[in-house]
Amino acid sequence: MVSEISSFSPSNKSHFDLVVIGGGSAGLTAADFATKFGFTSVIIERDKIGGDCTWSGCIPSKTLLSIAKKAHAVRTAENYGIRLNGDMEVDMGAVRERIRQTVRTVYEEESPAALKERAGIDTLLGEAQILSPTTLSVGGEVITAARGIVICTGAAPAPPDLEGIDAVEYLTNENVFEMDVLPKKMTIVGGGPIGCEMAQAFSRLGSDVTLVALKLLPTEEPEVSTSLEEVFKKEGISIIKGRAKSVSPKSGSPPSSHALTCVLEDASELSVEGDALLLAVGRRPRVGRMGLDALGIRLNDRGGIATDGNLMTACRGIYAAGDCTGDRQFTHYAGYQGAVAARNALLPLNSPGILSEVPACTFTAPEISSVGISEAQAKNVHGDDQIGVALKNIKDTDRATCEGEEDGFIKIIYLKKNNKILGASIMAGPAGEMISEISVAMAGGIPLDGLAPIMHSYPTYSFDIQFIATKYYYDKLLKLKPILTVLGKILSFFGIR
Repeated sequence: MVSEISSFSPSNKSHFDLVVIGGGSAGLTAADFATKFGFTSVIIERDKIGGDCTWSGCIPSKTLLSIAKKAHAVRTAENYGIRLNGDMEVDMGAVRERIRQTVRTVYEEESPAALKERAGIDTLLGEAQILSPTTLSVGGEVITAARGIVICTGAAPAPPDLEGIDAVEYLTNENVFEMDVLPKKMTIVGGGPIGCEMAQAFSRLGSDVTLVALKLLPTEEPEVSTSLEEVFKKEGISIIKGRAKSVSPKSGSPPSSHALTCVLEDASELSVEGDALLLAVGRRPRVGRMGLDALGIRLNDRGGIATDGNLMTACRGIYAAGDCTGDRQFTHYAGYQGAVAARNALLPLNSPGILSEVPACTFTAPEISSVGISEAQAKNVHGDDQIGVALKNIKDTDRATCEGEEDGFIKIIYLKKNNKILGASIMAGPAGEMISEISVAMAGGIPLDGLAPIMHSYPTYSFDIQFIATKYYYDKLLKLKPILTVLGKILSFFGIR
């Protein structure tokens, strides 16, 4: 994406306390943890420091979504009393440059030169071959790791299982942000976070988008998929509920022009034509070419590097963190695991590296965030009659009314016996920010009613979390009313009240 990157910063050293393979979110935090505690560390990276998040994931995608949001605001300005003269034009060349500039800005803080100056972290360009728990080979040179090795090699787009794909030029998250011409008709295969975010982004920029997926965001609550589908339909995104079967090029057209055959839910077939094809069908851990087999390091059923709960592999002294483990692929989770893996390699005792409650966010508009378990999972574990659901539609919140937003909800799953929060799903403009409150409550053992006395600003979206909690706070007080009445009389008798 950015043609020039800072040079790597190898010193003459070949001996380090911690060697990290991969310079993405997990690798950066692992190396940074080491140097903060007085250990030496080096990152071995075969491509660019920063990993997918900086170059082809979080940073470019959220920049594109931000640009698309502004385009949508211009197109819908008349709904708010703002009239514009003339047509809006999207300059994809300028859009691409904006994305590149944002990437450059973020990269400046994590470039090899910055890492060396700021944190004393060395970096080496090359492919790492692990020879033992304490030695590696990089470009024919032997590097030693006195305390441990942390593998943080990330993940890559899953190879497409689509008949005829080799004859068609297609896009993935690794090259879609390099487009300098807006496609008139864009086909996106995959209803996960990447597919949904890009469908909305390109639609708002002006492309005629068709999204092919059996279900939108299938790992989220059912209400999410239904509500997001309605949002997309209102914005003009076509949704084909089915799976992509085969694709063929359109003769006499650019190599990206295609005809995609889809198999629908009723087994019938439908053909979709487009100028650009984006495949967003998942990602697979990068685990090859490091010599894992020779060390007895196994893969798990997700194709990632198998670890114990402390992130150590089957080979003592070698750890794995982030997307390469096949666990949930979030930058924040990878960063957490990188720090934990380094901590467990370098310091006494261990900290858990695999968490059950990891917040997730898909940055569509409205955003969709979740943490913990779903309603169905909770009922499966605890029984239907033990689970309560607190639900409020976003259209019934004052801030959303001010913003003109109608789609979304706040849904909190709890245990009826003690109001313990088990999970939550939020669909709202700032859902990614709102879910943090629920995460903190769950981690701190704060029950749903315990959020009621905590003051929230009004009118904010988060105020309605307090509003929801208030009902359960009042219900709790009502149950205690007989006891409180007696206590009041006793205190009055003694003149205390």
